[in-house]
Amino acid sequence: MAQCDGKTKKGDRCKRDARAESPFCAIHQDQEIRARSVGSDQPWDNDSLVKAAIGFGLVAAIFLFRFRR
Repeated sequence: MAQCDGKTKKGDRCKRDARAESPFCAIHQDQEIRARSVGSDQPWDNDSLVKAAIGFGLVAAIFLFRFRR
């Protein structure tokens, strides 16, 4: 078995065996999730960003006009 790629709190490499389907052991599976999400090279979804910005703008406008005195 391969050694776990996870880092301990001290910053040392984990000495446990990695799981068969992953380069991390069960203790450091949270680091696997972070490594996958941070290391992804997927581009931003501009359509979703525009829709979110419009939604936030509408909510802000409604709030502003509703509670303005």
